[in-house]
Amino acid sequence: MKSALAPFLTALVLVAAGGALWLAGHTETQLADVHKQLATLRYADAQSQGDAVEQALGLERRVPVLGKAADTDARDTRAAASYWRNDFPAIAPQKDANGLVTETDPAILLLSANAAFRTSMTVADRLDTVRRLDTVVKSYAEVMKAQGSACGASQPACEARAVDAAFNYEFAIKTREAMAKAKNAPVKTAPKAAAKADETDLPAGATLHGKPGAPPAAVDMNQFKIVIPKRGEERKDAPDAGKGGQKIRKG
Repeated sequence: MKSALAPFLTALVLVAAGGALWLAGHTETQLADVHKQLATLRYADAQSQGDAVEQALGLERRVPVLGKAADTDARDTRAAASYWRNDFPAIAPQKDANGLVTETDPAILLLSANAAFRTSMTVADRLDTVRRLDTVVKSYAEVMKAQGSACGASQPACEARAVDAAFNYEFAIKTREAMAKAKNAPVKTAPKAAAKADETDLPAGATLHGKPGAPPAAVDMNQFKIVIPKRGEERKDAPDAGKGGQKIRKG
């Protein structure tokens, strides 16, 4: 009996491990699609599919280590897509009944702080902007506190996020000081929502990859010549194309 029980238990363990790994692999495939949509600037699709993946996580959350990582990845990716769509209410951090922030994910906290900063820059009243920037500075401080306890400094993603939070913290302080000293601040306008990108067009304004490039201002682009390499059959028809003639020495 004992000789039959051991292989049976081993088989059960292997089946459970295989099922857990299959669930994790299926979730990773879905998350890869969400990351692809985010990288190609399809923010609306990344937001909706990221939310769908997050809501569909069931047994996957119970997989040790992998389940928690997948859940965090889904939330962070969905929040990033919401941020770049200027859907700031969708990335508001979790709060308790007293209004205190209970969110511990540093990625969510950083996006929320960035959103609060961008919102403060759209307020016409200078004093209101200064008050909002006070809250923004505190939010970046909370990001750095959560960053230290959420992951080790050896992880590249954590290091990059810590640097961003520290830089934004200093920038928010300097901006607040400048606004406090300014007598008349210009009226700002709210940022426009990013349009959905197709295969060729980019959303308006800054994107996840930075500001879109463009030709230099006041430069005549007609002075630049575009050289297109010849195709293989064209090079066979004119094998001497592109070769210069024999140079004649002078003197």
